[in-house]
Amino acid sequence: MRIEQLLFLIEINQSGSISLAAEKLHITQPNISQAIVSLERELGVKLFIRSRLGAVPTEEGKLVIAKAEEIINKLQELRESVGHDAGELSGLLSIASVHSFCLSVLPETLAIFKEKHSAVALEMLELDYLQIVQEVLSGNVDIGFIAVSKHYTETNKLLTLEKLMDNRIMACVGRNSPFAHRGSISINELVDQPIILNSEYVIEKLKQYGEPNILFKLGNSEAAKRIITEGIAIGFYTEIGLKYDPYILTGSTVALEITGDDMEVSFCSIRLKNRHQSMACKKFVKELKAIIATS
Repeated sequence: MRIEQLLFLIEINQSGSISLAAEKLHITQPNISQAIVSLERELGVKLFIRSRLGAVPTEEGKLVIAKAEEIINKLQELRESVGHDAGELSGLLSIASVHSFCLSVLPETLAIFKEKHSAVALEMLELDYLQIVQEVLSGNVDIGFIAVSKHYTETNKLLTLEKLMDNRIMACVGRNSPFAHRGSISINELVDQPIILNSEYVIEKLKQYGEPNILFKLGNSEAAKRIITEGIAIGFYTEIGLKYDPYILTGSTVALEITGDDMEVSFCSIRLKNRHQSMACKKFVKELKAIIATS
């Protein structure tokens, strides 16, 4: 039995396909298939059920995969403990985050972390909630940062979720809007206004009070910000995401508190439960929490 066979086993399980696993690991499909066949013979059990749709682990395969993950995790811990004792952190740390987190606490965290650990290569993707979950589940990123309801409970047993902070959702209007001189707007008033769909959470909230007038579906784009500034529609962003927003800072857009309902969300981190959390990832989260505490 070889370490590479265990790595192949884990990757096939995560990707659900031998061909996809081979592509991600940059080896040929025949080589990875032969390695798994050899492991099956050695253990005397069938590890995967193969079909045109992919590869699904057998019951025996699930047990072997769980043990393989434990072994690889321990191996990673051993390697990192040596590097950590020598004062070194290296490798790749990949992150996926929702838009509002990318605009607020992440840039400062990235700068501080990179200054302390220059040998670690950083990769960050700005994605929406569903894309982040998929990237984490597929093993393409080490950790994801999402915004969910305060009462959200993670139901996917493959994922670990950690709450980082709560934040208010604000309604953004142009400076010439009749609401701009006010500090707040009620959720009942919002139902009757043209809005930009950039938050499914907000839409579900508004539907409890009537049928929302969705004028555009633009997400968190520059076009959405321009439309809000022109007073064509109202958009929704987290308070922390607006902290350094140029439209807010110049006064061309005004942020209003939403009254009449709880409009807070929770920013959380998600990662694969059985995937080893690298020392780099742990230190990054520690830096992030320190910045959040002072925000």
